[in-house]
Amino acid sequence: MKQIILTLTLLTMVLGMEGRTVRDFFASEPGELLTLVPKTVRLDMLDYYDSGTIVQANNNMGSGTQLDTVTDNFLRLRTSDVKTLEMRLMRWKNDTIIAVVETVETPVKDSHITFYNKHWVRLKEIKPFKMPTIEDFILPTVKKEKRKEILTGIAFPLIELSFGGPNFEELTARHGLAKFLGKEEWAKLKPYFRPTLTYRVQNGKIK
Repeated sequence: MKQIILTLTLLTMVLGMEGRTVRDFFASEPGELLTLVPKTVRLDMLDYYDSGTIVQANNNMGSGTQLDTVTDNFLRLRTSDVKTLEMRLMRWKNDTIIAVVETVETPVKDSHITFYNKHWVRLKEIKPFKMPTIEDFILPTVKKEKRKEILTGIAFPLIELSFGGPNFEELTARHGLAKFLGKEEWAKLKPYFRPTLTYRVQNGKIK
């Protein structure tokens, strides 16, 4: 009987863990990533969202924090006037991992992506996604010497990432050259660049 009870308990724990949605991970984050947004504020924001109301809550710095999108696998939070955070659940080798995109407006938007396991331990070994460089936006028809010339003239290649699509299964990368460079300078470079790169969340990877 004890063995049966133990088995049922473990099964319940596993099913409970696998059945967790992004809102559960948002609430349980230990405060290292969401340093300025205490758990009580996060829970209040989820309650308001569920009631159909999007509000600005005060974080630990006093500025507005706004939760604007929540689904089972995706969440987007405006943590301050200049920073946005996106969380997207993914599968990795039959387990759940959390992709977190943090975007800062400098004022040109610049992002980085980090992966965590379901216990909010940062994953350093696995690479479900390789952050694009500015060179990835250059059209493949551009010759090597011209490509080198273009890259030499770009000092700060800022790149924005954002999830989208019907089920947030797409990750779009955008460069900020049009805003960062002068109008005339960008007009010269524009013919050599793709405006965006689109990746898909598929089979535990973003590719």
